[in-house]
Amino acid sequence: MTTLSPTSAAGIGAGVAVLSTGDVRIPVYPEAAALPALSDQPYPPPAGHADLRAAIAGYASASGTATVRPEQVLVAPGARAAILSVLAGALGDRREVLVPGPYWASYPTLIKAAGATAVLVPGEVGVGAPSFEALEAALTERTGALVLNSPRNPDGSVIPAERLRELSEWAHAHGLLLLFDQVYRGVPIGAGPAPSVLGLGPELPEHCVVVDGLTKSHALAGLRIGWAIAAAPVLDAATAHASHVIGGTGSAAQQIALAVLGERGRDDRRAQLASALEGNLKAVLERLSGIPGVSCPRPEGGIFVFPDLRGWLAEHAPPGARADLTGWLRDEHEVAVVDGKAFGAPGHVRLSFALPEDDLLTGVDRLRTALLG
Repeated sequence: MTTLSPTSAAGIGAGVAVLSTGDVRIPVYPEAAALPALSDQPYPPPAGHADLRAAIAGYASASGTATVRPEQVLVAPGARAAILSVLAGALGDRREVLVPGPYWASYPTLIKAAGATAVLVPGEVGVGAPSFEALEAALTERTGALVLNSPRNPDGSVIPAERLRELSEWAHAHGLLLLFDQVYRGVPIGAGPAPSVLGLGPELPEHCVVVDGLTKSHALAGLRIGWAIAAAPVLDAATAHASHVIGGTGSAAQQIALAVLGERGRDDRRAQLASALEGNLKAVLERLSGIPGVSCPRPEGGIFVFPDLRGWLAEHAPPGARADLTGWLRDEHEVAVVDGKAFGAPGHVRLSFALPEDDLLTGVDRLRTALLG
C-alpha cells in the first residue's frame, strides 16, 4: 500500500485541529511579494536563473564563514527535489545512505527514488548528533553518503559545532558524501542560527552538500523553492539529473524567490515571526507540562515539539489510544498530530507550533484534554 507523507492533510475531516503540518502557517507575506510576469516562458536553466543563484549564494555566504559562489548553487522546486537530484546524480556505485534517527519521514522514500538504500542508524530523541559507534556499526563498503539534519525534524535538536566538525571529518575519512539538510536553520527561534557545515571554514568542504530553501525560514512552502550548494563535481552530477527529471524550476517561483531574498525590511519580518513563534512555543510547553507520563522538552530549533508519551501509554492510556494513538486523537478528540513511528521514534508525537495562535491553542488544548482523560 502506498503511504502518503505524514504531513499530508488528506483524509483529515472538517472540524479537526490540524497540528500535523510541516510548514509555517504564521503569515509572513500577507501581500504578494512579486507579480510573476505573464508572458511566453522558455525553459529555465536546469540549475536555476543566474540572478537567483547569485542571491542564494549571497544569502548563504552571510550565514556562515564559507564563501558560496553562484556556480555552486542548484535551484530546485523544493528541498526534496534538491535532495533527490544530489543523491541520484552524485552517489556513484556506493549506494547505501546512512540516516541517523529520529529522521524526517521522507528521507527513506527519497533515497529509494534515487536508486539507493537507506540504512537507518539508531539515535536518541533530543540528541542531534549520532554516535560514532552507531555510525561505524552501520558502515559497509557500499556506504556512499551520510545524511544529517540540524535543526532536526522531528524533535528540533541541533548538532553542536565541534561535533559537526568531527562528523564532517569522519565522513571525509571514509570517502562519504555528507548531505547536510538545514531547512529549519533559518527559523528564528532559540539563541541564534544552528551550526552549519558552511561554518567549518572559508570554503564549503568538497564532500559536503548543503540543502536549504524558503519553505520554513520565510513561510513560503507553497512556492516550492529549495536549493543545494555543493562543489563542482557533485553539483554537475545533480544538475544533470535535475535537467532530465525536473527540467528546471518554474520561472515565476524563481522571480518571487529573488524578490524575497533581495527585499528590504527582511529583519523586521523575521522579528515579527520570531515573536509569534516564541509565544506559541511557550504556550505549548506550558499546556503540555504536568501531564502524568508525558515529557515535552523545549526544541533547540525548528517548528516542532516532540513530546514523549511512552509513560502515558504504559500507565494511563485507554485501549483505543494504545492501539492507534493518532487515530484515537483524531477521531475521539478532533486533533491531528503525527505518530513518532513515522520518524523512527514510536511513543512520541510531533506537532507544529508554527500556526496561527487561535488554531494552535485549540489543538493543544484538545490534546491536553485527551491526555488528562
